[in-house]
Amino acid sequence: MTETQNFLIFRKSSDDKESRYERFVIPLTKGMTILEALFYIQDHIDSSLAFRYSCRGAICGSCSMTIDKVPMLACRTQVSLVKTSKKPPKLPKFNFGQKSDWDKENEILIEPLPNMMVRKDLVVDMKPFWRFYKEVKPFFTKKWKDIQPEKKQKVKESNAIEHLVYCILCGLCWSCPVNAKNENYLGPAQLAKSYRFISDTRVTSKPRKAILERVSKKDAVPACKQYFVCNRVCPKGVRPGTAIKHIRDKWLENEK
Repeated sequence: MTETQNFLIFRKSSDDKESRYERFVIPLTKGMTILEALFYIQDHIDSSLAFRYSCRGAICGSCSMTIDKVPMLACRTQVSLVKTSKKPPKLPKFNFGQKSDWDKENEILIEPLPNMMVRKDLVVDMKPFWRFYKEVKPFFTKKWKDIQPEKKQKVKESNAIEHLVYCILCGLCWSCPVNAKNENYLGPAQLAKSYRFISDTRVTSKPRKAILERVSKKDAVPACKQYFVCNRVCPKGVRPGTAIKHIRDKWLENEK
């Protein structure tokens, strides 16, 4: 007899005034991920189910969603391990606007990313996320026809920021309680990227100053309440909350 798994999935379209939850039962295969389970539902049960995905290898961040009340990547989360895996401690309670009669023991609950507007089902509006990301200028700037070679960097200097480079901009860190209350908060991922560039020894003083000016505003570093939820849900060990603390302690204090 084929083993099955029950799912309870958040549903909402642009035409719906209220969200709802729908149940699905699917056959399991060995090593099946949450993303593969969603594919099965879309292919065999309900083709209208909407969700994002791309690489399927935990490097693009597209399939971010909330699984059993924990923000996670669907492509790296195995169905068989959802109920037994250790959950990050002290996560906030996420409210998606509609109460569900979730059977915690037997059903896997799938919801969209928290603190973002839902476009359809598990697809959220990422425009604010990317707008704030651009504001911190997370890139190198060079003059046209600048002289090569590129500026070199010591191994020690590279290692110091290496973990920050691993950020895949998945948006899981926006589950931060500050994002829930302040729609203008720059966001943990954006501030982590800021720290990556202001700490990079190849960045010159002018662009570093521009980034520091932006992150010093009240809706950026000063708005962080050090909940460190972002650290606990980050799938790549970037530790955005720690990066924000370093900006406050190492850079903004020196700027005064």
